[in-house]
Amino acid sequence: MDDAKWYFTHESDEDRLWYRIFFSMCRKFGVSWSKAGEMQKAFIEELTRINFERETAKKSAVAQPIRGFFDTEISA
Repeated sequence: MDDAKWYFTHESDEDRLWYRIFFSMCRKFGVSWSKAGEMQKAFIEELTRINFERETAKKSAVAQPIRGFFDTEISA
């Protein structure tokens, strides 16, 4: 029973935020992850990353630069 409890309670607040954003992006753009192609998956992952970073930046008192869509470097 302890294993089952851990499975359902081990997620952090950040994990829950990430998945909430991830699933909302999938719904917003009509993407079924199991049927998505590589480009669709990359698109959803990138949108999720950017929105996750924005949400965590809002929660923290320190403003942090966020890397843009498919950029290799952080933009100011």
